[in-house]
Amino acid sequence: MKRPLGYDVDDNAARFSNYFHVLRELVHFTNGWMPLEPSFERKYALGDHLHDDARALTKIKRRLYELRHPAEYPGSPSPELERLLDRMAQAESAQEYLSIAYTEAKPALVRAMRIHLDNLDPVADEPSLRLLTQIVERQERHTDRHGSFDADIGALPIRLREEPRELRILPPLDEPARDDFVEVTEQGDPYLGRELYVNGAENHVPIEPEEQRHFFHGLMDAELSAAELMARNSHEHPEMPWDFHTDMARQNWDEVRHAKLHDLLMKDQLGCEWGDYPVGFSYFKSIYAYDLLGRLCLFNGTSEQRAMWRHSHRRKKLMELGQERVALVFDYLLADEVPHVHNGVRWGTYLLGGSEQAYRDKVRELRASLDETGAPA
Repeated sequence: MKRPLGYDVDDNAARFSNYFHVLRELVHFTNGWMPLEPSFERKYALGDHLHDDARALTKIKRRLYELRHPAEYPGSPSPELERLLDRMAQAESAQEYLSIAYTEAKPALVRAMRIHLDNLDPVADEPSLRLLTQIVERQERHTDRHGSFDADIGALPIRLREEPRELRILPPLDEPARDDFVEVTEQGDPYLGRELYVNGAENHVPIEPEEQRHFFHGLMDAELSAAELMARNSHEHPEMPWDFHTDMARQNWDEVRHAKLHDLLMKDQLGCEWGDYPVGFSYFKSIYAYDLLGRLCLFNGTSEQRAMWRHSHRRKKLMELGQERVALVFDYLLADEVPHVHNGVRWGTYLLGGSEQAYRDKVRELRASLDETGAPA
């Protein structure tokens, strides 16, 4: 079989630049709309896809650098591609955005990458071959649609001398959305006592089946709220370095996986399901009201840090009681909290001019306003 002639370096870089623009806006707007998508199953899928898309964009940025193309911002998209991006940006609901993202943008990416793979030189351009093979297979798992955007977006021109395309930021949240069968109340589940969330000897470990049902239902909602907070941290701050957005995407994915873990535990072991008890957003709202630095200090630097102790305490107590299946849930939760705390240190330090000491001082200052459960007083 005759080897394809392939693309020259400039054409190859232009194709990757177009992929960059589509993925950049998919990451940005999925972060913005995810908290307003009510379905837990779709939230879970979006956290997974968001993580895939952020990693794909990181690798595309690296490939653009290797191809001698401006890596941080590879020009501006063509008017034709901008029309697709504008439809995503102008969506007025989560449902409208997801329809465009999954029936137009992602299928267009798949089509263009398949054309790219069919025509590149597999030896001279093997790095692109390997990268695109990985990305396109993941994108195909995201959607089974063929799409309605007919153009090969990879072949569209890139305007290298235009101003960077600005990203629309959605209005601030009032509160996240939940499945319509989930009751949302101001106080949440009244069964859940404050002693569950206190660090120290007075922390109560749920042992009996009924309290475990309420506890893990509440914990599932807390994990969803954490994912939604990370999504909005990223969406509302496009000026932050790209590594910040990849860290937020990873933590978002971690949190929705934790929610899924609790969902499965409730169904398989505890005899209850998502929606059996009410939930509330008072803690989410109290943290979301802060600026980015405050959110990092209070959620990553305080809530996640204190949760590490409680997860370890709960795991030990439940193992001693022979409840191994329930105890092991906390094993990976504990492991995942460590990088989440580090996200606070890394990006809080960045926001304070590179001073980790200034970040730790700010954490101490804000912690002084919290009650014994870690909630703002």
